[in-house]
Amino acid sequence: MDTLNRWQDRLEIFAGLWLCIAPWALALPAAAAWCSVVVGVSVIVLASQDLFLPNHMDDWANVLLGVGLMISPWVWGYSGHDNALLNALLMGLLVTLTSGWALERVLYDKFKVWRSHHHAH
Repeated sequence: MDTLNRWQDRLEIFAGLWLCIAPWALALPAAAAWCSVVVGVSVIVLASQDLFLPNHMDDWANVLLGVGLMISPWVWGYSGHDNALLNALLMGLLVTLTSGWALERVLYDKFKVWRSHHHAH
C-alpha cells in the first residue's frame, strides 16, 4: 500500500496523541487516564509502524485496541464519568473505524487477486 495514501495511519496517530493528553485536558479519573494513555501510546506505535512499513496486522491490532477502549468504561468501572465515557466511546470508535477502513482496502485487494487466480478462464 502506498505510504502517501495512508491517511488512516496519520489520523490514528493524532487520535493516539489526543488519548495521551486527554487525561489532563478532560480531568479523567485514574482508571480512565491509564487506559487512555496506554491505548494512545499503543495506537501511535502501531500506526507509525504501519505508516512506514505497511502491514495489515497493525491495523487488526488497532481495531482490537479501539474495541477495547470502547468497552473499557464498563470493564474498568469509570462509566459514570461522562467525559471519560464519551472520550473512550468516540476515540475507540474513531480508531476502530479508521483501522477497519484501512483493512477493507487490503482485504479487497487480496480478494481481487484470489478471484483472478480462481476464476481465470
